[in-house]
Amino acid sequence: MIPAGQRCANHPGREAAARCPRCRSYFCRECVTEHEDRVLCAACIRALTASRQTAVSPLLKRAAAILPVTLGVLTVWLFFYLVGRGLFLRQPEGAPAETAIPERR
Repeated sequence: MIPAGQRCANHPGREAAARCPRCRSYFCRECVTEHEDRVLCAACIRALTASRQTAVSPLLKRAAAILPVTLGVLTVWLFFYLVGRGLFLRQPEGAPAETAIPERR
């Protein structure tokens, strides 16, 4: 419940509609936003999102940058491996004996 006569911290001419649970200040309807089932002011939302962005470790960022390159290299390698293996195992009909692939023992 908002006490009667409470004013917005950003707009003193407007009556307060909500209280930010994080900074405990009163704000009008234009100054608050619902975020994760709570009504927060813009400054508190900025602070929350900034703290979440810095929470990602540099090692994780580096791994996320290297992963697509690694997957691309592995995909290209697998493609050429399978094509080479297919060509190696394929023997044309009527090929001379000296060009035939020796059998494994």
